[in-house]
Amino acid sequence: MRSLCSLALFGALSVSLYGSTLRQLSLDDMIRQSTTIVRGKAQQTSTSLHGSIIFTHYRIQVTETLKGPLTSQIDIGVPGGVTGGVDQRYAGAPSLSSTQDYVLFLWTSKSGLTQVIGLSQGLFAILTNAVRQPVIVRAAATERMVDAAGQPVTDSDIQMLLSDLRSRIQLVLSGKGGK
Repeated sequence: MRSLCSLALFGALSVSLYGSTLRQLSLDDMIRQSTTIVRGKAQQTSTSLHGSIIFTHYRIQVTETLKGPLTSQIDIGVPGGVTGGVDQRYAGAPSLSSTQDYVLFLWTSKSGLTQVIGLSQGLFAILTNAVRQPVIVRAAATERMVDAAGQPVTDSDIQMLLSDLRSRIQLVLSGKGGK
């Protein structure tokens, strides 16, 4: 009975261990804070252990650089994955598909690991609207989210023309963007 209670406690702790509370980032925040913003497709390459966190690694085949140095590919890490028989999942971590075209807002840590900013907040799928224009789309995050003051907030969907995003990036980087 004691081992059953210990097992239940461990299970409860391990579930909450990987829960996420996200700090809400506006589009302008992501533009300013990203080290790189690219358009491209992802291909999973490997998983690895960084400290106690498993990362799934992807190689992004870059078709357009919207901010940062020009490159044809960039390697990123996403928290969560399976390695050595251990499966870790992180609420809020983005999921990438090799068939989807994306815009990715990326940041690089001091250790050199490049990640999507704000977990899933910085990953936008590119779709085509009725007049065949590329549109970036991101569903509202379902994870617990707080503003800069730590107050709970509700995220919302983002959808805009890719051409409008390009203009917005230039406006924000020129210092003329919003807050």
